[in-house]
Amino acid sequence: QLIQPQEQVQPLVTPTLLQVQSFTATMSVIMAVWAGTWVLSQVIKVFKGEEVEKPPVLLVK
Repeated sequence: QLIQPQEQVQPLVTPTLLQVQSFTATMSVIMAVWAGTWVLSQVIKVFKGEEVEKPPVLLVK
């Protein structure tokens, strides 16, 4: 009787770990794509000769 609860608990634990890992993986991919598109847009603006959006640190100087 003690063995059965352990077998029931383990299948529930594994999917949640996989869900957390896949969630963090998707979030990191989304952030990488978002950063990449922002950098690309800035590079395109430079080639077109338009004003580039600068980080707040550069604007202070």
